[in-house]
Amino acid sequence: MKTLVKTKRRKLLVFAFIIVVFLIIGNLPVVRDHLTMEWVNAQLSSLDEFSNRSYGPALFVLGTVIIILLQIPGVVPVIVAALVYGLAEAFILGMIGVNIGMIVTFLVARYFLRDYFAPKLEKNRLNRFTRHLETNGILAMSLLRVVLWMFPPLNWFIGCTNIKVRDYIIGNIIGLAPIIFAIQLVTKKLQSIDSLRELAQPESIAVVFAAIASLLVFAWIRKRYFSTKEPQFHEDA
Repeated sequence: MKTLVKTKRRKLLVFAFIIVVFLIIGNLPVVRDHLTMEWVNAQLSSLDEFSNRSYGPALFVLGTVIIILLQIPGVVPVIVAALVYGLAEAFILGMIGVNIGMIVTFLVARYFLRDYFAPKLEKNRLNRFTRHLETNGILAMSLLRVVLWMFPPLNWFIGCTNIKVRDYIIGNIIGLAPIIFAIQLVTKKLQSIDSLRELAQPESIAVVFAAIASLLVFAWIRKRYFSTKEPQFHEDA
């Protein structure tokens, strides 16, 4: 028993060290200054040339994974992809890079954190939600992604739960696909407009409605799974 407790604490300390290292690297001026939209706009010509090379897509995916591991929001490489690639290729590369980065983060959190935090989550008000992740993981992850997009801490939190790896991956793909597509569609639109009046197009209006829908979904999740009422789960026969 003591050995198991020591192992859990050792994993927690190793994980904390990894996170501190990632946060330090991610906040270094040399990194942050090169991950702003101002820098991207200034380097567009170079990025276009880079993207046309045979190894460009592979390096973009690798860079996206690293960015997510550094706890930098995945929306950054998603927008960059829209600026340098066509819409279809940008969507495919964005989906691959973001999902791989999040899966890696999830698996790291699962290995280092789940043994320590999963029992604690079962004893507080989050238990209602974590149980839903176990029984309806695909739906839960899809809704979380629609609401929280590529919010970095979400990957760590979900890694602490007992959600099935398969459900996590499928839920991510379903939830992120419309988000990434909408972000890149708006980015493409902003590249081509000459006046703000041109924003009143069906694509832009659809994105606004999607944002409103996200807020409504968030409100529903909060009421359904975080209220003070007793949970109501349907047991399988």
